[in-house]
Amino acid sequence: MEETGDAEVVDIGRTDAPWGKHLLVQTIRYRSGMQIARLRIREGHRFTVLDLDEATARWLTDALGRALSDGQPSQAAT
Repeated sequence: MEETGDAEVVDIGRTDAPWGKHLLVQTIRYRSGMQIARLRIREGHRFTVLDLDEATARWLTDALGRALSDGQPSQAAT
């Protein structure tokens, strides 16, 4: 756990992904009470950081599951 001024950062899990990528999932809790999920993707010296609210994180989880199971878009896909 790490304190960064107005937020607490907790590492949830990490894994290596194909093609030299490294994934880290974190929870960020702000003093205001807001909480987000953060997905950090490292590829060499490059980082991609996605900060997701609960609804977006649930949508992404569902979409990734479908992509690897039946490959069918949901009715709500845009």
